[in-house]
Amino acid sequence: MELLPIDKDKTKLSAEQLLMQYREKAYFAKMPVNPKITSHWGDGSSPSTAERDPYAVERLVRQEKSSKFVSYIDRAIAALPKQSHQQLLRVRYCQGLETEHPDMTAMDALDISSSTYTERKGKALLAIAHYLNCVVYVTGNNLA
Repeated sequence: MELLPIDKDKTKLSAEQLLMQYREKAYFAKMPVNPKITSHWGDGSSPSTAERDPYAVERLVRQEKSSKFVSYIDRAIAALPKQSHQQLLRVRYCQGLETEHPDMTAMDALDISSSTYTERKGKALLAIAHYLNCVVYVTGNNLA
């Protein structure tokens, strides 16, 4: 029995779509929470039985989900065996602010040429796809 072939282009795209969410989720996870939402305020009496604002609860849930997503991506990147892949993915998708030209910013930060960057980025995306469980396999109709 042989392994199914991987659709490399779709796999890289799938991994990149997940990684592109990192910064937004990281910012949301770090956003301060209004203390009135998470703690009891008042004179020490028992908490009110009144319903809480659904928006505030939804925000806390979204913040918790974002925090778990960020942790998941961080662990996946840390599990990559090649340091060059880890560095590239962190610089491109995780560190700093989003820029107009994120690939150029990453190339400058890593001090590598565009051809080297493109090659390493493709390999890093294929590697991280296995850890993120987003590998796309070639289906029966597309087998060569």
